[in-house]
Amino acid sequence: MMSKIHHLLSSAALLGMIAASPAMAEEAQTQASVAPGEIVVTAQRRSERLQDVPLAVSAISAQQMTTGGFQKLSDLQYQVSGLQFGSSPNDSGYRLRGVGTAGGFSSASEQNVGTVVDNVIIPFGNPVNSLGDLERVEVLKGPQGTQFGKNASSGVVNITTAKPRFDRVSGKVFASYGSLNEINTNAQLNLPTSENSAIGLFGFYRQNDGYLYNATLKKYWGDEASYGGRAKFFYQPSDDFSVYIIGDYSRTSTRSPGQLWTINALPSFANPLMAARFGNLTSLGITPGFNNTQSAENTDGWTSERNYGASIEINKKLGGLNLTSITAYRGFIQGAAQFGIDGSSVTVFQAQPTAQHQSFLSQEIRLTSPSGSKLEYTTGVYGSRRKTGNPGDYNRAQLLPANPFSAFYVNISSGQANTQTRSDSLAAFIDGKYHVTEKFSLLGGFRYQYDWVKASFQSIIDPNYAPGTLVNGVFVTPYTPVALKTGSTAKGGWSGKAGAEYKVDRDLMFFGTIARGYLGPTVAFSGLSGTGTNVKPQTVRDITVGFKSQLFNRAVTFNASAFFDKYTNLQTSVFNGVEFLTENAGGFEAKGFEFDARWRVSPEFSLNGGLTYSDTKFTDYVTACPAVLKAGLTCYTQNGTALLQAAGEPLSGAPKVSFTFGADVKLPINDKLAFDWSSNVYYRSKVQYDVGNALSNQPGYYTIGLNTGIGAPDGGWRVGLFVRNLLDQRFHASVIGLPFSDPGGEVNWLTREGRRTIGVSATAKF
Repeated sequence: MMSKIHHLLSSAALLGMIAASPAMAEEAQTQASVAPGEIVVTAQRRSERLQDVPLAVSAISAQQMTTGGFQKLSDLQYQVSGLQFGSSPNDSGYRLRGVGTAGGFSSASEQNVGTVVDNVIIPFGNPVNSLGDLERVEVLKGPQGTQFGKNASSGVVNITTAKPRFDRVSGKVFASYGSLNEINTNAQLNLPTSENSAIGLFGFYRQNDGYLYNATLKKYWGDEASYGGRAKFFYQPSDDFSVYIIGDYSRTSTRSPGQLWTINALPSFANPLMAARFGNLTSLGITPGFNNTQSAENTDGWTSERNYGASIEINKKLGGLNLTSITAYRGFIQGAAQFGIDGSSVTVFQAQPTAQHQSFLSQEIRLTSPSGSKLEYTTGVYGSRRKTGNPGDYNRAQLLPANPFSAFYVNISSGQANTQTRSDSLAAFIDGKYHVTEKFSLLGGFRYQYDWVKASFQSIIDPNYAPGTLVNGVFVTPYTPVALKTGSTAKGGWSGKAGAEYKVDRDLMFFGTIARGYLGPTVAFSGLSGTGTNVKPQTVRDITVGFKSQLFNRAVTFNASAFFDKYTNLQTSVFNGVEFLTENAGGFEAKGFEFDARWRVSPEFSLNGGLTYSDTKFTDYVTACPAVLKAGLTCYTQNGTALLQAAGEPLSGAPKVSFTFGADVKLPINDKLAFDWSSNVYYRSKVQYDVGNALSNQPGYYTIGLNTGIGAPDGGWRVGLFVRNLLDQRFHASVIGLPFSDPGGEVNWLTREGRRTIGVSATAKF
């Protein structure tokens, strides 16, 4: 069966290289019909005015992002309400309406919120590490599986970078310097090679120093250095045919571990072992608490990752239809690392994983009808193969459970552990709109997919920590490597939507949809112990009703929607005190409303904002009883294990309220100078990161960003000042229980954004 899939993917890729198409003429026509200040998006895989798309969509241009002093795609969360980006394993990747990826350290974690870059679905990593060549970002809320597949059951972040142009040689250079020795530089070059072809080149470098002081090692952690580039070739010999080739590479490294932990709360010292491990914090100058920015961890660390890929989009117009083929490959290497997660200056836990590899091959072929026809549709087929782990990829971890009273190693990974997963997927889809009248249209879509997943786990003796040997004078307790474990699953499932839209006129539209999202099954083995779980498919039923409006000659845009989402078998992560495991939660609901608004007060002054209210709760979720239970909750014992039925508790990491508000001013000083000023306010309400835990909370917070400068009225050059997190609001990536400790231990997972940054910037264009 796998050989047949490989043959189908290869055949589809060959077909894609022979024929396909975008909607170049359609896009030009759409752009020509757009009034000043309006936004064109491709949320439905065709160019449309944002106001004509019957979905809950937020769109933001690259200029809007950079005017706030933002530098990374993850910063998008501070300008789009309801969007979050997590950097800890139990809250990783994007979230929408409180729901996102929470796969822990699983070998087979899939995305709930998909990321799409230049029409390519990205299953892991982030190929956009700099904003320098972005054109726009669209955030589609709610299930989008009919067009974007299984990694879009809760929404999509759709990213479009700048396409090479044929008209002239042009370029841009940007540089900024800020707090913590933050350097951000990028350069972009557009180079026509003929009257119908052009090359686009982009490169960047970014770095910052550490912000978490390690009092034991007497050094700062949290540094980062990143560099990379993107090359593009666009060839369009006629309006009926085009070829678009993109290749990218980026590398990020740190001289500190990825687990940036500080002690939030200590366990009771009634246990002499806890007193021995944490009794020296005062002498180190460390005060546990939410605002603690100093670590006592004595295990130094480092991390690195490489992200690379290529895609070819070939386009062919067939009469009134557009045939599009996209062939893509992505690779991701998480480099060898070292870290400890015990929070103590006494070694309790340490890990030394080797490089971890992932790869992804995808092929999509779709046919798109002309815009404006009675029946508008996009239909196609999609195939992919994802591989996680190579034979030489190993996780290695050791525990000293009685240290400092009795030093001996327990090899909790049973030596060197290897986990591998291969996921194959085939799908067919159709999505469209039928215009019953000029004002009323019916909406519909359907996607069927079939997934094959194979996973394995085994371990071998770690030569550095062989059983029964002494390592630095410490005895390694005997252990037996784990024999090969395998697991597999094969299952089909569907996504779909149905709805209607009613256009009162060009400036007012009402819409309503009911959609089903689907995230396929998987087999997960944890990276350390090899604990295996068969993870069932996750489904969501979404009901969304809303309207889109423009007032006062389109000076004011106000779009709003209400939603009700019901999840079954939510795929999430559970921390068992040693590691994160991917499991199913029984049930979960999210309901609320959201809106986006813009007001062009004058050509020189504009306001924008958005708000999302999302009330989330588990309807059925049995999990391990937390060490410190919230008031009003009760645990029970089953087969000797303390469990909690968490029905009624909010989803971990999900705020009830988030909003953004911004203002932009641009004033001419004279015919050679212009002044600009922009501000952005972001608010997120309280969240809990460990279900039922009384201590794992992040209080509500808000941040303020400012950016001001002067430059040429045409944007040819600019110098400016910026500040992010003006009031130095402290917030964290996560607050979770301290592993390997008695109840009461809690840690803060620090993030760079939880620090004020002040800087200067300069831009030049030609």
